[in-house]
Amino acid sequence: MKRRTLFGLLAAVAAVAAAQFCASAALAQQDYPSKPIKLIVPFPPGGISDTISRAIGSHLQTAFGQPVVVDNRPGAGGNVGLGAAAKSPSDGYTIALGATTNLAVSPFLYKGLNFDARKDLTPVAMIGTIPNVLIINKSIPANNLKEFVAYLKANPGAVNFASPGAGNSSHLSGEMFKQRMGVDIRHVPYKGDPPALTDLVGGHVQMMFATVGTALPHIKTGAVKALVVAGPNRSAALPGVPSMADLQIENFDTDAWFGIVVPAGTPAAIVAKLNQAVNAAVNDPDINARLVGMGLRPSTMSSAAFAGYVQHESVKWGQLVQLSGATVD
Repeated sequence: MKRRTLFGLLAAVAAVAAAQFCASAALAQQDYPSKPIKLIVPFPPGGISDTISRAIGSHLQTAFGQPVVVDNRPGAGGNVGLGAAAKSPSDGYTIALGATTNLAVSPFLYKGLNFDARKDLTPVAMIGTIPNVLIINKSIPANNLKEFVAYLKANPGAVNFASPGAGNSSHLSGEMFKQRMGVDIRHVPYKGDPPALTDLVGGHVQMMFATVGTALPHIKTGAVKALVVAGPNRSAALPGVPSMADLQIENFDTDAWFGIVVPAGTPAAIVAKLNQAVNAAVNDPDINARLVGMGLRPSTMSSAAFAGYVQHESVKWGQLVQLSGATVD
């Protein structure tokens, strides 16, 4: 009888402890955030990813009344920083910028990753998409896509296309173009956009798919010619450049995109609070205008919708990686 009483007492104590734990956890989520938030940007300072992150981070800081500290951790196509985020505590105090490259491409491209973006991270909120645009050296005797494809077919193997590295959306856009247009072009990977664009302007390579924000300054100065936006819609930053859909080329959509992710296991209430705050940032007139000025199409989604979007994009980009044959050990 005494043993039963002891067991009953222990069970009661355990139940009280569990209730107190749940109550404290709920209170912590309700009070979130109560300390600084770290925003990991898995790309170098000064680029478009960094600029986007700092704009969103500034709004979150004002909305939450807590510092949002941007932590740039570039390397391995965004995998160094994203890996650090994946291994961080699931408490909402470490968030990260996720992008096409590290969320939808890297899982298929890199063979030795120490984390699984699809299992170890939870998508929180979309920020926007940015189309790639096909640009060519101004010496190429073509002023539209039809003329350029004709030039490529008349000069097989004579054209090299640049990218800021193997396996990113620029490279895979080129591989899709090669396959869809039936042309013979060769890939030349660079370590980032600046050297690739420098060689394109200088004529050492002849074509490149670059994000609108990256290509825009060179297009405006006439250093390169823009032929087509690689997607279903025109870019507001390049209203005179047709989209692939305008030219009756369907299902050629290689938009890059950005969003916020957190470590898997982050409480749903915190994910929902972050989603609401990021959506408010994207819809803020000043930030929205800045994003559009960088060539983005701002977009907001629920966390569930963004998770579905990432999954759909992973299938598409996984197929493109397989088509390209690209791998990174």
